[in-house]
Amino acid sequence: MSVPELLAVWFPRLARVRIGGVFLAGRSVRSRARTPGPEAVCPGCGAASRWVHGRAERRLSDTAIAGRETVIRLGVRRFCRRDDECQKKTFAEQVPGPTVRSG
Repeated sequence: MSVPELLAVWFPRLARVRIGGVFLAGRSVRSRARTPGPEAVCPGCGAASRWVHGRAERRLSDTAIAGRETVIRLGVRRFCRRDDECQKKTFAEQVPGPTVRSG
């Protein structure tokens, strides 16, 4: 079984992100992750956008694994919509599972 397959079994909610690295920091397990795709779907109109307006980092924390705190720094992008029909002018991409809108 490959590492991505193993992660998909152990952490199914992270199956849609690309893990960039995992390291120990004291008693914590830290990792960096990002979304793999070039685009995101607008929650207002459902259309895909590739126009990146900015970037942000979300800090996801979970209960301990093997007695260690788990922290994931998830890089997300903010997209713009160029369609005048859509009420959303910008939106942040969401990763179904580990993130929720406005969370």
